[in-house]
This record gives sequence, structure tokens and C-alpha cells, in this order.
Amino acid sequence: MSKTEFQSTAKNAGIIGIAASLGAVVGFFLQLLVAYYYGAGQQTDAFFMAQSTSDLLSKMLMGGSITAIFIPLFIERLTKNNKEGAWNLAMNIINTVGLLYLILITAVFFFSNQFVRIIAPGFDEARTMLTVHLLQVLLPSFFFLFMVDFATSMLQSLKNFTLPALMRIVAPVISIASILLFVHSLGIYALALGVVIGSVVQLSILAWGLFKEGMRYRFFIRLKDPMLHSLFHLVYPFALSVLMTQGAGIVYRVLVSGLEEGSLSALKFAEKITQLITIVFINSVTLVIYPLLSEKASVMDVSGIRNTIARSMRLIVFTTLPLIITVAILRQPIVSLIYQHGSFSEHDAYLTSLALLYLVLGLTTTGISSIFGHAILALKETRAAVAITLASQIVAIALFMLLVPRMGMAGLALASSLVPLSSALLYYMYLKRFVPNLHAIFSHSAYIKIAIMTGLSCGIIFFLHPLFAINPIMEIAIPLAFGIALYSALSYIWKLEEMHDVLEIIQMKLHKKKAL
Repeated sequence: MSKTEFQSTAKNAGIIGIAASLGAVVGFFLQLLVAYYYGAGQQTDAFFMAQSTSDLLSKMLMGGSITAIFIPLFIERLTKNNKEGAWNLAMNIINTVGLLYLILITAVFFFSNQFVRIIAPGFDEARTMLTVHLLQVLLPSFFFLFMVDFATSMLQSLKNFTLPALMRIVAPVISIASILLFVHSLGIYALALGVVIGSVVQLSILAWGLFKEGMRYRFFIRLKDPMLHSLFHLVYPFALSVLMTQGAGIVYRVLVSGLEEGSLSALKFAEKITQLITIVFINSVTLVIYPLLSEKASVMDVSGIRNTIARSMRLIVFTTLPLIITVAILRQPIVSLIYQHGSFSEHDAYLTSLALLYLVLGLTTTGISSIFGHAILALKETRAAVAITLASQIVAIALFMLLVPRMGMAGLALASSLVPLSSALLYYMYLKRFVPNLHAIFSHSAYIKIAIMTGLSCGIIFFLHPLFAINPIMEIAIPLAFGIALYSALSYIWKLEEMHDVLEIIQMKLHKKKAL
């Protein structure tokens, strides 16, 4: 890779990273509005079920699979300076698959009542009918978002990354505007309307970008095109694996529908907090280590792979272990401060904090599983990665079936946290075939020091937070400040290299933003 190509790649990665961060922040603000205006009850349960059902349909109907297979075919024509051929291929696929999608959407619209009763059998009649109506409103967005994915893939193939990156921000902003404008007249339908309008606006912006690149839309369908046959032939195995990975999601929806009203909403609100934590504390690490692992794997430097995994694991444990215990201790004031306003009741806050307690337990194993998974991908063992993903789905279903009857909503959250542990174990066992002495990654004095530091700093937080319970901000901020100060001081005294790594990652992000 030339210096110019590297700088271009780094700039694009920076744009995508910043857009993803802003999108996460705006998406989190959207969740705050949803909590404020609707709380965690019948309306939000119905909306989240309808939205997740729409996402499930999109995956089952091969939207992502078609896009993934289309990209290399499109790029192949571009590299051969056959831009007209690339546009024709895109038009044929868009028109053919788009027509199929419209037919399927129409069928789902007329049979949405039966579909919702299958996917959410535990909902009472009121929640069932509200879910049906919301799903019918959301169905057009299912079609438009397929087109958005397709347009995004074309623009990225043309090395236009800015417009697709901005879509992460556009969608939640429009949903926020829709709620603020129509919440009093349309209720929960304002949120669904925002999703539909957002999908239309995203597609319009991306279509404008493609027009600037030279694309002109024409309607034609050439079913005998060999490239179309090749596309569908390649999609079959990909689609099969996607369908199999949806098993746990289906079981999840069936089980959550039979729980207390507001359970699904509480899980979604808690998930938004853990997702934000994952983006900030885990994704930053995996984005840095993947190129390193790929570099070591390209020359089969197994010692280098092992050392990179070991250091990354220590960094994940260093950042997430105290975070898990801190969030578990402060979960109630955190949820109250963030969500308990407007229609979000004290009972809603209790359910959400309970879900957060069990969801946050999986942060460390999620990070470790991601590291192992990236190592396997760096070794180009994609079949093993797919097999482990399928195995983790089976584990998830078993855990859901085992824990939900005993623990209810908490069982779903705990099962979701245990699945990454099973994935990490499977990844580890497979990696041992390629990396000798892989068990050595667990042998380091840093783990003992991190455990002691975590115990002391979280002990201070546990002791101090009840003293400031009169105010949620003080209950969180003051104990947290003391805990972070002690953790940082001990890291400095013991000269832990993980502290240096954290500061380096932060510095890298700040420099990247300045450069942009």
C-alpha cells in the first residue's frame, strides 16, 4: 500500500469512526426521548417487537447477503474500466430484487396478524394488534433500507465513504424530529413514521450521491443475465448461514413476549447503555489490534499473534473489569439519571436496572471473544468463524430455554452475557491449532494487579455511593471520581503498560479528529 493510499484509508476510517460515534450519541439521545415520552410498557414493547421483526425479515430475505455478494462483482467491472457494465449490473439487481421485495412486503402486510402471533405468542390482544399495526407502518422502511444498503455498497465501491457514513446520523435525527413534532397527535406511531421517513431521506441522499457519480436510473429486468444467475448461486450458502443465525433471535422474541409487560422495552433500554460502553471501551481496542493481527498472520508470525492477543486481552480486562463492577453497583442511579423522566416510571427504571445488571456482565467476555474472532479472521479461517457463530446460536437457544423459566427477563439478559463466553471458548480451542502455547496468554502478573486495583477502587465506590443517594448525579460522579483516581494511581505506581495503551488509544483518537 502506498503512502497516499494509506493516508486516504486512514482518513476514510477516521470519517467512518467519527460518524459512528456521533451516530451512537444521537441514537442514545433518541432512546432518551423514547423513554421520556413512552416509558417502558405496552407501546414500546409493541414498537420494539415490530421493529425487530422487520429487521428479522430483512435478514431472512437475504438483504445483506445479496449486497455482500454484489460488491466484488460491481468492483470487478469498475477495475476493468467498465463503468457502464457496472451500472447495468446494479440496475438489473436493484430492479429484480426490488420487485421481489415489494411482492414479499405486500404478502407480509396482509398476513402480518398471523406472523406477529407466531413470533410473539405471549402478547395479549392489545399488544398484539398494536404490534401488527406498527409492523404494517414500518414495512415500507424495510424496502427502502434494502435500497439504502445497496446504494451504500455502490458508493463505498466508488471510494465515496462520506455520504454512507453520514447515514448513521441522519436516521436517528429524523426519528427525533418526528417524535417532537407528532408525539401528541400520533403517539407511538410518530416513532414508526420517523423510521419510514428516515429511510426515504437516506435513500434520497445516497441516490443523489450515485447521480453525481454518473448513475442514471433505468427500469429493466434481464432474468437471463449470467451475472444475475451467478449472484443468486453465490447467495444460497451465505443466506443459509444467515437464516440459521436467526434461530436464537426468534426464540428470544417468542420468550420475551410471554414476560411481564415492559420487559422487552427494559431490555432494549439497558442494551443501549451496554452498546454505548462497547463502542467506547471495546471497539476502540479491536479496531487497533485487527491490522496488527492481520500483519502477523500474513507472515505466519505465530509468536507475534500470541503476543498481540495476550496484550489485547490484558487491555480488555484492564478497561472492562472495573467497569462491570462499577455499573453493577451504580446501575440504579445510572438508569434513574438517564431514563427516569416523563413517562418513564420508577418501576420501568427498576426493570431496566435489573436488565443492565446482567447485560453488563458480558462486557469482558465480549471483548475477549472479539479478539479471538479477529485473530481467526486474520488467519483467513472464515469457515471456522461461521461454524462458531452457528454453534453460539445453539448455545444461546439452550441458555434462553434454561434460564428464562427460572429468572424471567433477567434470564434473557444473563443468557445474552453468557453467549460471548461460549464463543470465546470455541475460538480459543480452534486457535490452539495454529498458535502453539496459546495458554500462555492467561499467565501474567498484570491480571492479579488488575483484580486488586478493581477490588479497592470498586470498594470505595460501593462504600461512598449510598452517602450521596439524595442526588443521582452526586451518587454517580463523586464515588466514580474517587474510584478512577485510585485505579489510575495504582496503575501508575505498578507501571502497568495497559494504562499506557489506554492513553495511547485516546491520544490517537484526538489526533485523528484534529487531522480531519
